[in-house]
Amino acid sequence: MNPTDAAGPLFEALLAEAQQWACDDTEDQDQLDAIDHADTPHDKLALLQNTSLIPSHLASAIAEALVALDPATYSPDSAPTTSGTSMADPELHRIRDASITVVDASPEDNTPSDVYEIQVHGVSVLIRRRAQWGPATDVPYVHIEDQNEEPGLLLVEVNNAGEHEHPRPSADGAAT
Repeated sequence: MNPTDAAGPLFEALLAEAQQWACDDTEDQDQLDAIDHADTPHDKLALLQNTSLIPSHLASAIAEALVALDPATYSPDSAPTTSGTSMADPELHRIRDASITVVDASPEDNTPSDVYEIQVHGVSVLIRRRAQWGPATDVPYVHIEDQNEEPGLLLVEVNNAGEHEHPRPSADGAAT
């Protein structure tokens, strides 16, 4: 079997998963319509990756597999097109090799505020406000996910308090 032959059914499985989790509300249907009307398979994949319909780790894993199986079709050589789509949430902004996804607050699922995800150099930073310290005290919440697979080091600094080292494990599981 040619590897490119497996890419189409894999993409269709990801799309079916998104359709299964979509609600009947306008927002979810707008996201599915935008994906359906995207110009290229890469654009469809990029929009699907940045939708709120499926977990980001699942979409990322399948996207990596699609690029490996069929780079000519799914390669991120060109930025996804977001103009002309009716998808209002989330918004994807491409800046060089980085992307920023903005997801609006949703009273239906108790999302306390806007969510911003920044992806650059294989690192994903999710920023939002969390209302866990009481009804009037939202606190900033930052989640950092290093998606690089090779051994190395992630340095994180908060409020100029000095760098905190987070070693990435090597292939055998040992931290570097």
